[in-house]
Amino acid sequence: MLAPNSSPDRPVSGLVFPPVQFVAPVFLPGVLPVCSSRTFMNSIATAFNPGTAADSALPVGIGIDGGGSHCRAWVFNARGQVLGQGQSGPANPVGGLTESFAAITEAAMKALLDAALPQSMLAQLPLAAGLAGLHLPQFYQQFQQWQHPFASLHLTTDLQIAAYGVHQQQDGAVLILGTGFSALASVGTERTELGGYGFPINCNASGSWFGLEAVKAVLLARDGLAPATVLTQLLPDAETSASLANQYLGQGPAVYARLAPLVLKAALDGDTVALRIRSEAVQFVETVVRRLLAVGAPKVGLVGGIAGQLVPLLDQSLPCAFVANAGERGSWCFLTQHLAELPA
Repeated sequence: MLAPNSSPDRPVSGLVFPPVQFVAPVFLPGVLPVCSSRTFMNSIATAFNPGTAADSALPVGIGIDGGGSHCRAWVFNARGQVLGQGQSGPANPVGGLTESFAAITEAAMKALLDAALPQSMLAQLPLAAGLAGLHLPQFYQQFQQWQHPFASLHLTTDLQIAAYGVHQQQDGAVLILGTGFSALASVGTERTELGGYGFPINCNASGSWFGLEAVKAVLLARDGLAPATVLTQLLPDAETSASLANQYLGQGPAVYARLAPLVLKAALDGDTVALRIRSEAVQFVETVVRRLLAVGAPKVGLVGGIAGQLVPLLDQSLPCAFVANAGERGSWCFLTQHLAELPA
């Protein structure tokens, strides 16, 4: 974990729509939505009180980190320990609101199952989630209509969850390189957000971008308009240009992101085209990191599957590092802000 800076990150105003609480762009403590089981929620408040001996087997809530390829869920006890975890498909509402609802619910149910807890506890536990795509205003309004199965629902962006996971509520910056790309610098009361507008228009250096660049490179190589590449053999359904185009035309970011490991492997094996794609990604990431530092961030934490592959290739003079498990830690940090509001 990157060492936290001593200056606190002061939240700005948010939006609240009972019974779903929205946090945009950062969390502001407010009135907790009415829960379906007041007695059970009071027991959670008692367990969360640092002055009591909490039962380590008692779940207090569910954290969610929902991206463009996966939605991950954790059931936490009062100490922030994970009792169970689950994973489902894409939770970015840009790819479909119904699919996002289903992914969140499925991941939460799997986490309860992993914790050997009944699925009926969904209605008794608060859920705090950070979702990709939730910075787009229309999805706040659409989520307001969701008749969710949880005791209460608290939402922010995956970017904010990552920031909590990397720097808690201190000054710093985070850069997500997963299925998509987005970045956030928080310095005092100032926030600078970069990217996050989605595939294919704004996904540089992300998994979906790597996949898209690979498909483009293979199609050009087959037409003799670009250098030959081993990606022609590695990409599935690439027997002919027509079959490749048929496979990927109209596909979403998660499908393209599955090709990213093939590009990175080809780069490690010395393929010229794959090396060029990776080099472009590294240059872009360095540009983003320098931009985040320029607005005052003392250091930058990089999260996501692609970030872990690119960090070793970055300019070593840059104050940045790869941070694992930021989603888990960030969703717990976000959840605790709501647990702290529960009446004793």
